[in-house]
Amino acid sequence: MDEKNREILKNFYEKKADAEVARELSTVKNQQDSLEHTLSEIKSTLGNVIKDKKNSSDNQGQSQPQNNQQISSQLTQEIEGLRNRAQQQQQQVQQQLQSTIQQAMQALNEANDQIQANTALTQANQLIDQVQGQLNQMGQQGQQGQQGQQNQQGQKRNNS
Repeated sequence: MDEKNREILKNFYEKKADAEVARELSTVKNQQDSLEHTLSEIKSTLGNVIKDKKNSSDNQGQSQPQNNQQISSQLTQEIEGLRNRAQQQQQQVQQQLQSTIQQAMQALNEANDQIQANTALTQANQLIDQVQGQLNQMGQQGQQGQQGQQNQQGQKRNNS
């Protein structure tokens, strides 16, 4: 395989790897959007919890410290839930990126293997061409030798 074909094959596998990375980055972006949506929901929920607790406290005459403690507890639970979801999504993203990188490396290794195989085949073809050329040359020399002998024999007969 000549250098041009090798470069084309290399570019093909690089583009394939780039497409896989782009697809995974799209997945990461979708997960980021999901996280932002979850965060927005938590903010909304927290706002509602605070409002509900304030109304409940006003209606029931609860003391402010007890109300603050309940709000704090609920906020802590919400934050823990968010942290757990974020960690799970982060792990998923890391696994997907690692998988994509492995696939890209595999594609590049396969391309390299094909380039090496093609190079070996090219060298084998060149060797075959050289041997064929040598055989052709030997055949021509043999024919010339036979013609020379025939000419010498013809001259001997003519001289006799």
